[in-house]
Amino acid sequence: MALTDAQCKNAIAKETQYRLTDNNGLSLRVDPNGKKYWSVRFTVNGQRRSKSIGQYPETGLKKAREIALCYVYEYSAKSEIKVTQPEFQEVAEEWFTNKKLNWSKKHIQNVRASLDELCILMGGIQINEITAQDILKAVKRIEGRGSLEIAKRTLSRCGMVMKYAIAHGYRLDNPASDLVYALKSIKVTNLASLPESEMPMFLSKVMSYPCDKQTHCAIILVMLTGVRVGELLSAKWTEFDLEERKWDIPEDRMKNCLAHRVPLTDLMIEILHQLRGTHNHDLLFPHRMDHEKPMCSETVLQVIKRSGYKGKMTTHGFRALFSTVVNESNLFSPDAIERQLAHVPQNRIRSAYNRAQYWDECVKMMEWYTQKVKYWLG
Repeated sequence: MALTDAQCKNAIAKETQYRLTDNNGLSLRVDPNGKKYWSVRFTVNGQRRSKSIGQYPETGLKKAREIALCYVYEYSAKSEIKVTQPEFQEVAEEWFTNKKLNWSKKHIQNVRASLDELCILMGGIQINEITAQDILKAVKRIEGRGSLEIAKRTLSRCGMVMKYAIAHGYRLDNPASDLVYALKSIKVTNLASLPESEMPMFLSKVMSYPCDKQTHCAIILVMLTGVRVGELLSAKWTEFDLEERKWDIPEDRMKNCLAHRVPLTDLMIEILHQLRGTHNHDLLFPHRMDHEKPMCSETVLQVIKRSGYKGKMTTHGFRALFSTVVNESNLFSPDAIERQLAHVPQNRIRSAYNRAQYWDECVKMMEWYTQKVKYWLG
């Protein structure tokens, strides 16, 4: 895909080095310090070569193309020459750098891990020479470890890199497009969750289990708020406004990368006051060995297991419980319930609007559900 003068001029520095690619192996490298350099890449008799052309804007696009063609003609007169495309690792890094600004920290880590896994076998292969068999071999390594879901996600991310390569003229097809059919099927199992009728006994056992105050508070708050356990355990005190009775979770900590608001009830505020009395750290639930890190979700799960509910209840089961109980009440609109569970519709603009639209109903919903929990607690 040919470059334009505007693209060269407007290319801004990013955290890592990246390239803008033109025809005939010409590319413009943009460094983190903002400087831009031209180079031309090609293969002569099976050996890859790269020639520096000059710095932009001292050497403009038109001049760089002329110099690149001179190199190509010079070598083609002597031997077999082939214009070289960038390697998979380089293209994957370009795609990753362009996309990660809109991702949560956790998603960035997961995608980074997928790309690192792919680069073990494919990193040094030219993007236009990668075959479906190359990709399948890399993904099957993951599947062989029993990580079927990770293998599927890694394949999906490889496909996104290939689509990026097509858009930039690095190759013409996506060899990852149909490989999902070559992977093992994933057996979907719902995470364990107790029915409402068993909650009084469950809470009686869990709350009587000998553990620290923080863990008991985490169990009750994750049940009351309906949030994901990771969203609760990573919460900071600065996110809470007790006077306005709201908890604002920033977008970088949400699975869907959209900020989320939780109405606070009297019982939630009471538990927050109890929790504040246990420590003076920034996190609500600091790790006991490192106060800069949050408590592990496994800590909460272990209390549930040791209370006699291994395989019967999980931390995610509290979200399923919330959804079931509130939906079966027939007191609240499905859209409001989905909004409070942070299930986001495809139209993200509509989703942002719905947060305000359903706020009053969500406040009533959380008050009603809190009364349920108080009854279970006895």
